[in-house]
Amino acid sequence: MKKLFARLQSVNVWIAFILVAMNIIAWQSISIDKCPTHESEPIRDPEVVSLLEHIRSEEDHSGEDWIITLTEQEAEETITWYLHRYPQIPFAYPDVTITPDYVDGTGKIQFGVISYCVGAKVQVTLLENGLPYVKILDLSVPIPNQLVEDELQKQLRRAESLPVRFDSAEWSNGIVVVKGYIR
Repeated sequence: MKKLFARLQSVNVWIAFILVAMNIIAWQSISIDKCPTHESEPIRDPEVVSLLEHIRSEEDHSGEDWIITLTEQEAEETITWYLHRYPQIPFAYPDVTITPDYVDGTGKIQFGVISYCVGAKVQVTLLENGLPYVKILDLSVPIPNQLVEDELQKQLRRAESLPVRFDSAEWSNGIVVVKGYIR
């Protein structure tokens, strides 16, 4: 009886392993079909670079206004630049769509040999304290959405330490114009 039970256990383990492997392969094949595969150049937006250099200079720039205009392509290139700088982030092929009502972003995350297409549609507004507020409209990730929302809120709280505040963001098709001031 013990031998029969031991054999059933080992058979059940193999069946479970095969089912899990098939499930991973199925999700990966579905996910890959939807993933963007265009490669953006790793270029940090010149206006962002200029603002950062201005802030880091020796002078006190507190209270000075700034403005940055960012296109979808510039956003994708800047994201790619950061991804090249931080290769431990398992994300590639950023694809950004900017509209007056939302920002849509997709890309591919890689965990070993398994890759997944991920995406989010968000609405960005500014709070009275000059910080961004991001409302998630749609989320497509292979982990619980609450984990992503919690991490997003954690990162937005880190924005309090930024040396800039935001006065306005004018969203249109393919472009955003952001205005603010240096703290």
